[in-house]
Amino acid sequence: RTEIDIPSKVARITVDDARKSMANFAKRYNGSPDDALRVVGVTGTNGKTTVTTLTRHLLEEPGKPVGLIGTVRYHLGDREVPSFRTTPESTDLYALLRSMLVAGCSEAVMEVSSHGIHQSRVSGLNLEVATFLNLSRDHLDYHDGMEGYFREKRKIFNGENGVLPRVAIVNGDCPFGKRIMETIPPQVTVLSFGFEEHNDFRACDLTLTESGSEFVLVSPAGNHVVTSPMLGKYNVMNLLASLAIVHSMGRSVADSIRKVVSFEGVDGRMEPIERGQKYKVVVDYAHTPDALRNALGMLKDYTKGKLHVVFGCGGDRDRGKRLEMTRVACAGADRIWATADNPRTESLSDIFRDMKKGISETAKVSFVQDRRRAISLALDEAKPGDCVLIAGKGHEEFQEIQYTSIPFDDRVVADELLTAKALV
Repeated sequence: RTEIDIPSKVARITVDDARKSMANFAKRYNGSPDDALRVVGVTGTNGKTTVTTLTRHLLEEPGKPVGLIGTVRYHLGDREVPSFRTTPESTDLYALLRSMLVAGCSEAVMEVSSHGIHQSRVSGLNLEVATFLNLSRDHLDYHDGMEGYFREKRKIFNGENGVLPRVAIVNGDCPFGKRIMETIPPQVTVLSFGFEEHNDFRACDLTLTESGSEFVLVSPAGNHVVTSPMLGKYNVMNLLASLAIVHSMGRSVADSIRKVVSFEGVDGRMEPIERGQKYKVVVDYAHTPDALRNALGMLKDYTKGKLHVVFGCGGDRDRGKRLEMTRVACAGADRIWATADNPRTESLSDIFRDMKKGISETAKVSFVQDRRRAISLALDEAKPGDCVLIAGKGHEEFQEIQYTSIPFDDRVVADELLTAKALV
């Protein structure tokens, strides 16, 4: 404990854990809004934004708004504001939840990041439903390896975060999910989801197409045929998680299945950019090895020609992830354009040096420092029937370079380049 000089007129309160105490004070100051709201927390390496956004879509009814806190935006019931952090600081979080209550929300869905758990931003938060999606390599520059990363995620399920959820919804196909289920106390209801037979919410007879997927849902709510506009097998998993959440909150799964077809997706998540070109252009947030593997695998199935990928790796972050990302790109794409992501304070030459360690002998890789130039070159090389995946930044509207945020949106840049090339 560090002693500091404080003026005599200023009150001083000494606590053992300042961040946990701040969360407790913030909750009480805002009238404990999490006790009045039915709050759903979703954690995992990949899919949090899709699951929370889809769940809100399924839960919301006319005149009954549902709050949302996540990576892209915050929905507060009567208004929408840009997100400034996936999981806000406790002082902001409880104020946002209170705003939802005032606006007439009775339910809220939120993303819960590992940083948010570790930094006690959600300490003592009353989650009615806690959901675990998956765990793969990410944030290892911050956590003590995969085990440390896993321990943080587990806290919102076993009571270490201060409050037990009423229901835990867990990916039963994931080895880390299985470990979480082993530590959940008996008073918590557990629902698992996945493709394996032991899961409570299971997808059978799966058919994947260019326009989405169709499968038979086997669940405690009965068997239903599900048609979804969401692409790829991993989005089937996201849908299973959302349907399990809806069921756990006492809503009709059958009604929710009918609403799935009207889901418009999430900004920057497998978002197509169409300007009349004869090849596909897709922008996606995939910035982890597993997410990039999923995105490339899905697009490969529906691409008649070559699959091009434009991607980079963030600076001042887990260096070991860089060669893995490059290996995934080399294995899944025909043509690779490695470029800047958010280099932050790190030099691109150092980032590229780490990435080059993952290049395979047969891969065709070009390293282009300027991201706009890399996207332009990929579009130039694409032929009819090809697909260009621009990965890593998704919905982000800025690029972080040397303590400065420079306006840069992959979707806007791709749109501008396609429009300009069509005029040539």
